[in-house]
Amino acid sequence: AARSSRLGGRRVARPIHALDVAAARLAGGDYTARMRPTGLGAELDTLTATFNTMATALETTEAARRQLLSDAAHELRTPLATLDAYLEGLADGVRSPGQDTWDVLTAQTARLRRLANDIALVSRAEENQLPLHPVPVTPEALATEAIAAVRPSYDGKGVRLSAHLPDSLPGLQADPDRLAQVLSILLANALRPTPPGGQVTVAAEPAGAGVRITVTDTGEGIAAGHLPHIFERFYRADPARDRAHGGSGIGLTIARALVAAHGGTITAASGGPGTGARFTITLP
Repeated sequence: AARSSRLGGRRVARPIHALDVAAARLAGGDYTARMRPTGLGAELDTLTATFNTMATALETTEAARRQLLSDAAHELRTPLATLDAYLEGLADGVRSPGQDTWDVLTAQTARLRRLANDIALVSRAEENQLPLHPVPVTPEALATEAIAAVRPSYDGKGVRLSAHLPDSLPGLQADPDRLAQVLSILLANALRPTPPGGQVTVAAEPAGAGVRITVTDTGEGIAAGHLPHIFERFYRADPARDRAHGGSGIGLTIARALVAAHGGTITAASGGPGTGARFTITLP
């Protein structure tokens, strides 16, 4: 009996030691550390599964952190290179300090400022550290204000902007400034790929006890391979076009984070290139 007890103790000690080793690897930054099922009972197997789930979450977070740093560095290179070139030209006397030069320098510093603000905003929102100030609001008022704000840009490009907002929509308890920011991002995002003569439509309808808001465009559409990634930080379906318009590549990430902070969801759909796109917000 004593021998059997010692054998049982060793069988239990082995997975505990393996867990200790794996935990030390994880603490040391090796996020690939995993445990194998012990086969010694539900309790130890549950502990092993929980450890593996935690390790996977940490590995995913670390991968996202590294990607964010890499993407941010990439985004910074273009405006910094432009600033360096212009400042070097001014110092060498190759460029004159005329209005065109100051316009370029101002535009690039504004781009850097916008990028820094966007990264700070999305990080705070995704970490649930963004304070919201919810008040009773109506979807009609939110959408009407957002449309009015972007109307000049649409008129200037020759894109029609229409709304379908029934009077019977349920009210929301939400931060109007943050939701206005979401709609602004979606409307700007819809305008860029929509050619002159195209159409963007904002519509709303009840969704259970909440509201569903859609922004639909007749623009270039989104290829199926891009759809799963468009809410990721710095992801661009068309990098050249978006950089030419000064986008940070983080607008849709901000929109998703702000909608999630309200307990809602945002999705994107498209039939592919040439079919336009639809973004759908569902708010409780």
